[in-house]
Amino acid sequence: MNKALIHRLYNEGINRQDAAVSAAFYAEDAINHRRVVGRAGMRKVFEALFSTFPDFHYAIERETAEGDRVICKVIMTGTHLGQPTMPEIFHGLLAGVPPTGKRVEVLQYHDFRVSGGQIVEHAAVRDDLGMVLQLGLVQRPR
Repeated sequence: MNKALIHRLYNEGINRQDAAVSAAFYAEDAINHRRVVGRAGMRKVFEALFSTFPDFHYAIERETAEGDRVICKVIMTGTHLGQPTMPEIFHGLLAGVPPTGKRVEVLQYHDFRVSGGQIVEHAAVRDDLGMVLQLGLVQRPR
């Protein structure tokens, strides 16, 4: 049941770039990366993601569910065509960066805690270095 909820989040909200629908899967007092941001805060997060990568998409490669937890290994793809509406999104790495027009493919792991049919807690680990390398914003040392 919890895995089905996360699949719906990705398929009905995130992969359709719909911030309102995506946020509706979260509890009113949801925690994101150890901070209470609530549903309204999650909507702002999704808006920032979609403003930066308008074709933002997740493909689930693997998932595990146990108790109230769902862990997903995903590949995020998107084309850098905008700027974040929240400067702190992507750890601030893309704040003020003009769109590069480049497409990225980024490995991510997402950890969800579900209660009462809603996501109450979320955290993720992303390959942000890989993302900025693909965007050409940093160079590999030689």
